[in-house]
Amino acid sequence: MSDYPENSASVQPVKPRKRKGLTAKALAYTALLTAISAVCNIYTVYFGAGTSLAVSFTYIPNFFAGAFLGPFPGFICGLFGDLIGCWIAPKGDINPIILLASGLLGLIPGIVFRLFRKEGEVTRPLLASVISLIAVLAICTVLNTIGLYLFYFKGIGRTLEAVFALRMPKQVLVWLVNAVIILAIRVPMGKLIKL
Repeated sequence: MSDYPENSASVQPVKPRKRKGLTAKALAYTALLTAISAVCNIYTVYFGAGTSLAVSFTYIPNFFAGAFLGPFPGFICGLFGDLIGCWIAPKGDINPIILLASGLLGLIPGIVFRLFRKEGEVTRPLLASVISLIAVLAICTVLNTIGLYLFYFKGIGRTLEAVFALRMPKQVLVWLVNAVIILAIRVPMGKLIKL
């Protein structure tokens, strides 16, 4: 008598279970992009007389962490990149609202790219990138402005509307510089960061 069933065609091979959590490769990419985010947080490029326009490039590593690694690695990259940057080169007290907004710089692209993913591939990467960048501008800039207002400007008599009016034109320029760089290098970065 055989140990095999009579109709061996009906026996299905056992599919390996998909591992949950970050792979070693994704963890390494997350750590690398977090370090780059911290460096971008520490070093800011100033344009104009004095410090009239300060451009930070923290959008870039956080965007790619979220877009290519997922929402959780993107959030970790933004959060810890900001935290480490503040720890190495403090520019004031750590502001939890700004810390949250930094995490969202990676989380938002991670969520948007996941919505556009079918069978492991992003169906419309350019559209996902544009939607991510617009959402980041709207949500993170508003949160950062509220955080700055509550921690620094509320006590000196400035209104939230005045802080928004002062910050938004400069922040749109900073966002635009980052958005152009992200859109210009997103294809080579997608080839470089492969899981």
